[in-house]
Amino acid sequence: MVYYKFGRCVVCLKSLYHENIFTLKNCNHTFHYECITKWISEGSETCPRCRVSATLNDIKQLFVEEACDSSEENNVELTHSECNIITENPTQLNWIMKILNMQSLLKSKNRWKEINRDKCCEKNCINKPFAKYIKGNNYGNLINWDKIKYIKCIVEKRGRDKYVRVYAENLFKKPQNCFDYSLYYFEIKCKIEGELDNTKTYTMNIGLKNCTTHNHIKYSAYYATIYNEKNKCFAPENICWKNEDIFGCGIVYPSSNKLDEEFPYIFFTQNGQQIGKGILRKENFSSYKLFVEVMCCSVETNFGNNLKSKPFKYDISKHLVLKEFY
Repeated sequence: MVYYKFGRCVVCLKSLYHENIFTLKNCNHTFHYECITKWISEGSETCPRCRVSATLNDIKQLFVEEACDSSEENNVELTHSECNIITENPTQLNWIMKILNMQSLLKSKNRWKEINRDKCCEKNCINKPFAKYIKGNNYGNLINWDKIKYIKCIVEKRGRDKYVRVYAENLFKKPQNCFDYSLYYFEIKCKIEGELDNTKTYTMNIGLKNCTTHNHIKYSAYYATIYNEKNKCFAPENICWKNEDIFGCGIVYPSSNKLDEEFPYIFFTQNGQQIGKGILRKENFSSYKLFVEVMCCSVETNFGNNLKSKPFKYDISKHLVLKEFY
């Protein structure tokens, strides 16, 4: 069976199918019928994508026959079309952004790579991923490329909980020659090791490291606080941390032709909901390194390597371009 892929309607961002594809005769851009009729009926007299003048009489149905083939290879994609949202009128679009780099996000693999922070013990036995821990303190280590296990050891009284930071292999980089917003994102599921103890300090931080300044921007689950690059803290209201919560971190880059007007920003999520405001990056630095910091916690990571089988908790397709920042 061979199928055609028609991209997405730029109004609702949902997939187009052969039985519901309507075009505007002046520009030939395609939409769902209900989407484009509502768009024009509510007062906009232009195409949502290119801003060419449009009326209800300009809407025409595009008739496409389903294709079939006797090819031995199933589900071969013959055609592919990208739909971009033009953001010249953000009020009408309700600031809904199209993630232009979704295809690269789906195909871009990432993994935890570098352990960095305090030594686990005098022997420094965990100095690289998958190393075997001999004895000493409680410490974090990679058990595979997306899971960080906090190892509890039976040791003498001098042993203690140790804090570990782990970096990912691939960076979030500013796209080149991209004429709309681009979003990068990853999530972690946190598991508290052992029983909660009010006498202990737990660490579960997620964030990005600026590859130019080497400073960190992060969210601390234990303190329910966002820290900017200068370590200034912001505490969103009504946030609590529970075992197996899912935390996310993302960065949004503006289009290449708006770098003098708009700046990248970083945001955080918990269980599919945004936490607080964004952190605006006025210096417009181009690349960031993903990291987590843990103590007495283990994490399982979703880098977006296969969103079809393992989707994010946060629906990145509905991310609204932020207008409020710390």
